[in-house]
Amino acid sequence: MLNYHELTLDEPKNSPAKRKQFVIITTIMITLLVYHAMHAGVFYSMDILTSTSDQANANNLFEGGEFLYKLMTKDYAASGGTLRTVKEDLGLDLTLSEGESTELEMELGIIADGEEGGEVDLFYTVFMDDPGNVPGGKCRFAGGVLLPPSFHSKEGRERIKSRLLRVNEDILRAKRGLSGDGGGSSGGGAVEDNHSRNVEYRVGNLPKVEVAVAQHPFTDGAFSALLQSYKIIPAFRKYAKENKIESADNPVVISTCSAKQQMCTYYMPLRKMKQFFLGNPAAEEYVASFSESLTNNRVGVNWNNAVGINFNKVLKGLKRAVGNSGSVGKTSEL
Repeated sequence: MLNYHELTLDEPKNSPAKRKQFVIITTIMITLLVYHAMHAGVFYSMDILTSTSDQANANNLFEGGEFLYKLMTKDYAASGGTLRTVKEDLGLDLTLSEGESTELEMELGIIADGEEGGEVDLFYTVFMDDPGNVPGGKCRFAGGVLLPPSFHSKEGRERIKSRLLRVNEDILRAKRGLSGDGGGSSGGGAVEDNHSRNVEYRVGNLPKVEVAVAQHPFTDGAFSALLQSYKIIPAFRKYAKENKIESADNPVVISTCSAKQQMCTYYMPLRKMKQFFLGNPAAEEYVASFSESLTNNRVGVNWNNAVGINFNKVLKGLKRAVGNSGSVGKTSEL
């Protein structure tokens, strides 16, 4: 049985049949891309809302609480995968459709009897850095489970903590196995590959604080990841600068998303910003730690290794600097 390509094998490259085939395939692909982009909210108008303290309500207050999380250093697009790892570590079924729940979810207190979609207020990601100021793949985010004071099941709270902290024991055993007896440097290398399954859980606390809030459609796909990095987080940073929010140059953004409800809620703390770095360097300090290495790369000098001076790179760096200054001068003359 012959397929279409075999039937048109003898036709000229630019024959009407092949041009028609190209147009049809291209049209279908563009249509699918536009559909998924629109479904993910590419044209969605996102309103960032705040309230004064005396007008604050549940939507404008971030409740905070105990946070069991994995601290990652990757592109923000990887944050969804980190939360999927957390859910798998809890033993949750990620294939359930809207309105369905399992006995395990009931047992853990994630969904109370007769309640749907409780996970939207349980799994959170804290985005700590501005991707525009940090080298590619070096942004920090913490993804995990937030257990607020109002969490309705004390037994479920303890079961969740126990399950996640037990995972740390498995990770440590795997590291010791890879490094031989005692857990040497090669075990550390296994974690440095920064796959979320190899990163241990930490325990911290997020404060209760007034926040700016916005919602945005969510599909748990590639477009949602791109929109989060290039539309949503930049919108909060722009809002922070325009309204002179605390740490406006590098504000923290928090998200909680539900693929079942196809919606994400984003929060930006209006104060107590430093507490959301969970004991890690603030964004300004973190960015400064890259400045020396970035300068070294541009000029071609490794100041951390006194012998490592590449004079060819130094000359190239100087030439680029002179060329750039010349082009700036020409621009200013115009």
